[in-house]
Amino acid sequence: MTENKLSALKNCKKCNRLFSAVEGATLCSRCNEDIDDEFTRVREYIYDNPSSSVKDVSSGTGVHSDAILKWIREGKIVLGSNSNIAFCERCGEPTTGSRFCPKCVKDLATGLKAGLEDSNHKQQVGMHIKSDQKKIK
Repeated sequence: MTENKLSALKNCKKCNRLFSAVEGATLCSRCNEDIDDEFTRVREYIYDNPSSSVKDVSSGTGVHSDAILKWIREGKIVLGSNSNIAFCERCGEPTTGSRFCPKCVKDLATGLKAGLEDSNHKQQVGMHIKSDQKKIK
């Protein structure tokens, strides 16, 4: 084998099988086919059940929910308006249709309470006049 052909050999990130990488590929052809089959199953399931959650799609297709969420974020799967799948506007984690996930709601509430306490404390202090100035007689 020539040196160019040897440099194109890589291990598949999914199955660790040795394969000839073309244009920076990280998966072998078998694993790519498996992913394509999974994607097709997910797409068809969502088409037939448009109001399903990620858990429903995952259990119905046998595809891990992380892969489904990745395809949604990448725009490979487009959700309809009646979908139950939503993402937190702050951290990007999946939610049950709300704007923020429970963790971010807690963090935001804690921050808001701390900010209100600080502003209330500052209001009680009041305004001060600098006493260094000489009094005019």
